Amino acid sequence: MEGIGKTTIATTIYNKIGNNFEGRRFLAQIGENWEQDAGQPFSWHAFKQQSSREDLTELSRNVIAYYGGLPLALEVLGFYLFDKEVTEWKCVLEKLKKIHNDEVQEKLKINFDGLNDDTKREIFLDIACFFIGMDRNDVTHILKMPRSLITFDEKNKLKMHDLLRDMGREIIHAKSSKEPEERSKLWFHEDVLDVLLNESGTKVVEGFTLMLPRTTNTKCLSTLTFKKMKKLRDFKNLSKDLRWLCWDGFPLKFIPVEFY
Repeated sequence: MEGIGKTTIATTIYNKIGNNFEGRRFLAQIGENWEQDAGQPFSWHAFKQQSSREDLTELSRNVIAYYGGLPLALEVLGFYLFDKEVTEWKCVLEKLKKIHNDEVQEKLKINFDGLNDDTKREIFLDIACFFIGMDRNDVTHILKMPRSLITFDEKNKLKMHDLLRDMGREIIHAKSSKEPEERSKLWFHEDVLDVLLNESGTKVVEGFTLMLPRTTNTKCLSTLTFKKMKKLRDFKNLSKDLRWLCWDGFPLKFIPVEFY
């Protein structure tokens, strides 16, 4: 048992039975060690110091309790709450009270909902679906995103935590779980091939990425299917507005006129 503190044990127990209790009851389990365990890292992100602001100490304890000590969620929320007023903290806490303890993605989604305009939300979803692993210089417009949601590795490649990526993709998938042509973004090659081969693309589709496994048989795709995708951003007015196009092994010598 060496190295396992009472807060770790209490957190584990809480995650097992927490559905039946108010989040505040877990505060008694945290006791005096909350600052050293989940509290201190959270404070660094939310307050840029080791301890919380005096007027937000109780709210901090409640937030940590409702997050059940989930490190990523506390880190992301800490970034989001930095420099926010008490009213915003209370608003976040009220949202947390309505979320089931096991629903990690819903807790992370609070930060997505907190992005202050639709453009930033769309950029986040673009990153989650398409741009992870790309070079920093190729995605300069993405740098406007809060650093709590994206990071860059030692090779300057864009990174996003798997839980955040999955949360973003679930937002898109939930809009049409059974009909891929009714989603704005497609990233599973099975869904993309289904839409392209059946020419079922609609004006809802804004972008997709197609990375075929080496074992996949060669498919013959018609460019006519793109005509139905009126919102396909990369191919709309191709000569002027193309933002990003990566097509490894492109077989043609020129872009077909049907693309635009």
